[in-house]
Amino acid sequence: MMKEKPFCSDIEFPEQYFGVLVRSSIQRGRLVDITTPPLPDGYHFYTATDIPGENRISAFGTSVPIFTPYEIHYFGEPVGIMVGPDLSIVYELVSNVLLETEKLEPFKFGEKFAASQLVGKRIIYSGEPELEFPEKGSSERELHNENREFETTTEIGTLDHQYAEPLCVNVHIKDDKLEICAATQWAFHVRTSVSAVLDLDPSDIIVSPSSIGESLDGKIWFPSLLAAQASLAAVLCKKSVKILFTKQEDFLFSGKSAPAQIRFRTAIAPDGTIKALIARILINAGAYSPLIDEIIDRITIAASGLYDVKKYRIETYAIRTSCPPMGTMSGWGEAQVLFALETHIASIVPKTNLTPVEWKLINIKQPANDIDDLFESICVASDFPRKYAAYQLLSERRKDYKDGVLKGIGLVTGYQGNGFIGKVQKGIRYSLEICMETDGSLLIKSGIQSLSIQNIIKKTASSILGIENDLIHFVGYDTNTMSETGPESLSINMAIILPLVEKCCTAIQKQRFRQPLPISVKRTYKPSRTDTWDKEKLEGNPYISITKAACVIELELDPSSYKTKIVGIWLACNAGKIQDKKAVIATIKKSLPAAFSRILGEHIIIQEGKLCSKDNNQSEGIIPSQAPSISILLSDSQDVSKGLGTITHNLIPAAYATALSQITGKKVNSIPLDPEEIYQIFKKKEDE
Repeated sequence: MMKEKPFCSDIEFPEQYFGVLVRSSIQRGRLVDITTPPLPDGYHFYTATDIPGENRISAFGTSVPIFTPYEIHYFGEPVGIMVGPDLSIVYELVSNVLLETEKLEPFKFGEKFAASQLVGKRIIYSGEPELEFPEKGSSERELHNENREFETTTEIGTLDHQYAEPLCVNVHIKDDKLEICAATQWAFHVRTSVSAVLDLDPSDIIVSPSSIGESLDGKIWFPSLLAAQASLAAVLCKKSVKILFTKQEDFLFSGKSAPAQIRFRTAIAPDGTIKALIARILINAGAYSPLIDEIIDRITIAASGLYDVKKYRIETYAIRTSCPPMGTMSGWGEAQVLFALETHIASIVPKTNLTPVEWKLINIKQPANDIDDLFESICVASDFPRKYAAYQLLSERRKDYKDGVLKGIGLVTGYQGNGFIGKVQKGIRYSLEICMETDGSLLIKSGIQSLSIQNIIKKTASSILGIENDLIHFVGYDTNTMSETGPESLSINMAIILPLVEKCCTAIQKQRFRQPLPISVKRTYKPSRTDTWDKEKLEGNPYISITKAACVIELELDPSSYKTKIVGIWLACNAGKIQDKKAVIATIKKSLPAAFSRILGEHIIIQEGKLCSKDNNQSEGIIPSQAPSISILLSDSQDVSKGLGTITHNLIPAAYATALSQITGKKVNSIPLDPEEIYQIFKKKEDE
């Protein structure tokens, strides 16, 4: 039975060397020369010129250099690695490395950008929206004309993944094999990347994923880069090499979620229906963003949410900047754009003489039976209609913001897309092998770390084969023992791996009484031929499945401190057939702290290409003990089982912001939030 995996930072090897990256000290420019201090015996420095294979890793069609040989694209970009047996001496040597550089003007993020900064774009439209964004205008306004046009702009800041441990990789050479231990969501990408960089046969590389904690999709490609850097050093100096970022180094240089500016303009008919919608979305892709194509597509698709918009134009642009690599957070951009959309809509609804529930029901795409059921259950559980009407009346009659505790409640709806756009990425394969042994035990060759998902898979296999859960074991320790898979993200385990478990177990069940044990069955995921998806027009069915949901949050705000208190959270989901209710609820609750950190967590700002905390004090985000309780309402459905890993990220920040907007009477235009920013919202309201 697979044991609990250790954290990478806890793993040590005899006579291990330590590696520290030497980084650029300018934001953008050219590397002219590197001068190292005299190196003691046993200490080595390696650069791009020492790489025997490719000086890059590639993911989803985008490349990142292992060490930059000439062009510097962001402050802190690695130019080489120093290794040796004493970590303190390695740090001292790194501090004495001199880099001669030529500075160039850095690329900046904004509405105006050079053509050379454009990393990718998507423009989709239907009909003629007859809407345009004025060149100049306020961030939020209503134009009083016959079309009832509304416009808002939302700024989404970058977020840190708040890993359980700083980024780390251990590389060990044993029996002419390269053994790599790293906290990665994509072990086979680590193997492929290191193989290309060192020009080694993949069979000579074994990758063992360590405990990943809550990765929040930040460990898809970055561990492969770190593994390639450490592996190069290990092969050249013929020693085990460990790279362990300091907390500060992890904060400054590990991939972050891409900041975005999202601008909506909507035309509303007299009956409250959406006549047209246009959106302009700008994404700060940083110097490198290997996942950017998927992020662009997901954001573009999610820009209209679950609403029926006949006429629309959505423009999404990813812009290269002289910032550290920007990537994804859970949801791959869905959370950002759904936040902007739902807060945009929340600013419109009070001006339509409709309640939020009424407005949403007349604008949701039809058929909407599942959404109707979600609204009914969540409205009954939260008493939303009565509370919304009462708090709205109190807000309108309030004369002074100091009149006691202020209350608000918000309702949002949205979804999470399960699987990648087009089901799977080109060149990526998901397979699974299951073996029933002679003693009747079942061995699942998978490296799944989530205990909740393991329990769901065990329950599924047990029901098909009629065996006890204790006889089912996960035996995927490394890339030699686990089935080949792509990145573990976007609820792939529920959308792809669980159906593969069902297929493998069904095949074993058919054979087990006809053929002698052991019986081994392997299945590979193939998208349904009946699913249509036009990747150029972004039309059709993009996902394996979608999980629809509605969320309500009730808030109280203390006007003396401008601090909020969450009175209640209700989340209603249609997750298809529930295999294990306890596991599903555990999955949702586990994601709550990170979901709230999106709106209440550390406020990171970018100054001259460097990341820093707004208050110069790096926080730990929202810890689990601080996460409020939640009422989870699951639909009784026999549909295919669907994922729930990112649904709280996609809805909770928007629900919080809409509740706060009812209190303040102003839309929340940027996140994360803190009491100072809430105070500024009130002040702006009073000044008006």
